[in-house]
This record gives sequence, structure tokens and C-alpha cells, in this order.
Amino acid sequence: MKQNIEETLKECISLPSQNPPGHVNEVISWLENWAQGFGASIEVQKVEPFKSNILITLEFGSGPTLLFNTHMDVNNPEGQSWDSDPFIAKVKNNKIYGLGSCDAKGSLVCMMFAMQKLALNPNALAGKVILTAVMDEEAGGHGSFHLVKQNIKADGAVVGEPTNLNIAVAHKGTYMKKIRLKGVPAHSASPENGVNAIINTAYFILKIQELNKKLSEYKHPFLGSANANVTVINGGTRQNTIPGFCEIIFDRRLIPGETHEKADLELQKMMEELKAEVDNFVIESIETIVSTIPSETDINEKIVETACYSKKSLSSSNYEPTGFRAGCDMSKLVNYANIPTVIIGPGSLEQAHSPNEFVEIDQLYGAVSLYENIARGFLS
Repeated sequence: MKQNIEETLKECISLPSQNPPGHVNEVISWLENWAQGFGASIEVQKVEPFKSNILITLEFGSGPTLLFNTHMDVNNPEGQSWDSDPFIAKVKNNKIYGLGSCDAKGSLVCMMFAMQKLALNPNALAGKVILTAVMDEEAGGHGSFHLVKQNIKADGAVVGEPTNLNIAVAHKGTYMKKIRLKGVPAHSASPENGVNAIINTAYFILKIQELNKKLSEYKHPFLGSANANVTVINGGTRQNTIPGFCEIIFDRRLIPGETHEKADLELQKMMEELKAEVDNFVIESIETIVSTIPSETDINEKIVETACYSKKSLSSSNYEPTGFRAGCDMSKLVNYANIPTVIIGPGSLEQAHSPNEFVEIDQLYGAVSLYENIARGFLS
């Protein structure tokens, strides 16, 4: 049994689960020991070597099923500059700093505390609560996709991601490609003998900027506009050689109503235009990096109404749902398992994947209360 939220989150942060490689066995063992302490049923689903899901279930008789879902893997801090060891959590100014503190070990720990409180006081509860802590969310959501392939069922779900405890009912999808352009290397003193892949890539980037401007013309009510960006570029071999290759990561974010097929057509159109406009424009390869679908839950669904009522009861003010601009595992639960879902968690998306990631301690306590109240309202 755990008693202190801050110390428990610090324990969780110390358990390595950075992705890649995404190994989560230490987190699973830690969660098993905790869940056994409050009498939950436990199932471990092996998905890949060293990568499993864990399902922690509390049953309170006949009634609806509520799913809590969040992930055990965290961003890999390699290449980032942290002020201290990212695996050793620090407390400063009422914040906990550490890898995964907001994305999403804060949500994981708070959901577990809410489960513990429900187990210790099951009065008036009817139904079932299942916490699904999954692997590989940071690599495209393979853990939650495995859940739906295993026929997970629920009447409503809460996905733990950093929303500053706002209730998000929609999120963006991800269409991320590694695109390699082919040039012809030559001595830089004789550029006419080569094809500069970096310059051709620059033309491509300008096309992506044009697409981004066009996408900004339509705004989703909860998410704003879709967007397209280049997030990584790599090309050339030597300072005196015309580059024979250049690679970019094309990061296209989709809003509900958009599909990967639509993004495919946009990419195809840009490439066809560039082949007509730029001499020796050649795409050597296109590789899918991450592919997730946007999703949205109707605001009249019971899980949305219950979450908003719970938020209102804790804050004593009216509350309206919002959107989550990143991709997350809500897409699997809504689009494949048909489970109405909201996204709620402590911390801000601004800190996720950033050096010196942190979560406010007050939000951790708020998250435990909100998760518990949602469960009690949904299962009452």
C-alpha cells in the first residue's frame, strides 16, 4: 500500500522505461506489488520481449465498466540537456522534476492511488474499474492496439496524458514520414557535375510550409487547425562535396475528419509538383515513422458528462471540455474498440518530451481526486 504521492512518483520515475528501447518490466513488477496490496486482480499481457501490458481490475458486482488507460514507457532523454539525472526525481517549488513526471508516470501513479482509494472504500459502487498500463505508447501505441485486438470492452474510458487536469474530448492524429531525397555527389568546386539533395530538400520544405498555411484556414472547435512541419533534417557527407542525399522527418498532424489517405494525397501532390518544377528532383524512399488516427468523443456521452460534473464539483465552477493537440491512445479505444473516451491528466503538454520535465504536486492530488470522483460517478 502506498501512502505518499510525491515519494511514490519519485519511485516510479527511477524505474527505467525510456523508449527506445521501451522495456517496462521493472514498472510492471512495481505495479504488481502495489496492486496486490489493495486486493486487485492482475493480468500481464505479453506483447513483445521485455514489453508487456498490465491490467489491474477492481470488481464491485453488476454494473458498467470504466477503463483507466495510460502508458509506462516514457520519452528517451538522449540528446537532451537536463540540469540533473532525469531518473532521480527532484522536488523544487512544489514541482516534481524527472523523466516521465507528466508524460505519463504522473497519470499512472494518480490512477493507481484512485484505484487504491476505491478498493478501500467500495461503498455504493456497482461495476468494474480496469487500469490498463500499456507499453509502447511513445512508439505509436502498440500496447493499446494489442488491448483492442484482445477484445477489451468498456462503457467509458479515461486516458491519462498531461492536460493540466482539463477534460479533453478530441485529439490530433499523427502522420509522420522519413523522406529521403536522392542527389548526385560531386566536388563542390564543380557543382554542375552533381545534384544537390539539400537544395532540392529546401524546395520541398517550402512546399510543406505552403501546405501548413492552407491547413491553418480551417479550425476544429477543440483542437484548432491541422498542421504540417519538418522536425528533423540530415544530409551531406563532407564540407567540400555536393550532397548526394538529404533526409527529413515530415510531421503532419491530423484533426478529426481527416484521414491518412488524405495526407497521402497531399504528399503525392507536393512530390508531383516538385518533379515538374525542380530539375532532377528524386525521392529515394519514404518510411512511416508513426501513424495514429485522430479521434473525438461526443460531449453527450456519459463519460464526458461524468468527468465534467466531477471537475465542476471539485472546482466549484462551470466546466467545458477541451481538446488535446498531440496524439495518444484514445485513438485506439475510440476508433477500434468503440469506447467513449476522455483524456485527463496532471501536468502540461509543454513539459512533455522536454528536458527538466516536471509536474506540479498540487495537480497530482487534484488528479487522484478527479479520477476517483469520475469512477464513483460512473459506477454509482
